[in-house]
Amino acid sequence: MGLPQESFAGTLHETARLWRTELDRRLRPLGLSQAKWRMLVHVACSDDCTQAELAARLGVEAPTVVGLLDRLTADGLVERRESPHDRRSKTVHLCEGGRALMRPITEMAESLSRELLANLSAEEIAISTAALKKIRDRLLSL
Repeated sequence: MGLPQESFAGTLHETARLWRTELDRRLRPLGLSQAKWRMLVHVACSDDCTQAELAARLGVEAPTVVGLLDRLTADGLVERRESPHDRRSKTVHLCEGGRALMRPITEMAESLSRELLANLSAEEIAISTAALKKIRDRLLSL
């Protein structure tokens, strides 16, 4: 068996992947791929962000974001606007269709969270959340 931190990192990675995969399965009937719903969530959480910022948040290359935004724009879910701060960049915003999809996305995500965390005590959730925040903060400081 490897070091405890190797087991932790592997378990964290696998759990996050499985969690996203299950949410993806539940959102598929809405016509949403994992790429689409993740983009919509990021746009909704930070309306007015640039395509470059979205690429960084999603951990993908800019051309990938451009293609996905083209499809979401064609579907009437997002729109691009000239950035008020930099005419060379565009900001991305939810359209009415995108805002309408956020309710079922949020409801399904919250339902899945409740289901997956049901066997944990409030204390276990608090300790786990605190540990993950420390790891996240350490990564952000690097």
